[in-house]
Amino acid sequence: MISNFRKNGFTLEEDPHAPPGQHFLLKAVPFSKNITFGVEDVKDLISTLADSEGECSMIGSYKMDTFDSVCPSRVRAMLASRACRSSIMIGDALDRNEMQKILKHLADLKSPWNCPHGRPTMRHLTDLTSIHKRSEGKNVDC
Repeated sequence: MISNFRKNGFTLEEDPHAPPGQHFLLKAVPFSKNITFGVEDVKDLISTLADSEGECSMIGSYKMDTFDSVCPSRVRAMLASRACRSSIMIGDALDRNEMQKILKHLADLKSPWNCPHGRPTMRHLTDLTSIHKRSEGKNVDC
């Protein structure tokens, strides 16, 4: 379990002789740009590990992740924000190859329907005339 903290950039020093609640000393914390992580993020990581038995629920829903992919919620939020800002946006022109590449990558995801923020990643499009033609051939009440 200590490896999860190390992989997230935290350095903890253990003192098994310290009183309860003080067995670990936080020696180093990660930072990214103007965000510095700290004690609350360590507590969040402990909670995530305890609640999800090691699976980061948000990340795990996008890829088949392993026990060591767990991260604090502020890290997930920061990564989600960066990913969305660099993503393809509505109105961006794509050629056929780019569209096929995106569909292939979406097909590899466990939950391709939304981005980490919850925005939809795809829209269902259809030709309304083909639906109308099909419904004309049947006796359908709409």
